[in-house]
Amino acid sequence: LSIFAYSEFTSQPFFVSNFFVELTLIKWYPSDLVKIDRQAKEFNLTRTEYITRCVLDSPVEKNHIFKVNWQTYRIMGQVSRELNQIGNNINQIAKALHTERLEGGTVSAHYPLPEELRAIGTYISSVNKELNMLRLLMVDKDKK
Repeated sequence: LSIFAYSEFTSQPFFVSNFFVELTLIKWYPSDLVKIDRQAKEFNLTRTEYITRCVLDSPVEKNHIFKVNWQTYRIMGQVSRELNQIGNNINQIAKALHTERLEGGTVSAHYPLPEELRAIGTYISSVNKELNMLRLLMVDKDKK
């Protein structure tokens, strides 16, 4: 790969968000830009990212781009909202049962204990958090 087939450098320093940045103008033959763009596209990189990795001897690895199924994304959002509502209902039931016991009322033996309901609510909450993390990963907003 001959990146610097023809180039002229013009540097202008400036600051961006407390960082010193130097803008460099490089003139390329159009045929070289076509080659660079084609190779950058193979790695799902921008022209700048590709050139930077080549010049700095960084490994040029393919960026993974996933196609988002927006219908699935929307359905996952609906499921998340439903899980929130179910969790809220469970917490309200647990609170009502707990209050009934504290006031000396009798709760039927076949009703679940408030502690069991809270455990179910906690589990629903953790499933909901994982579902939302998956939704974020689908749109590549959180790579961790």
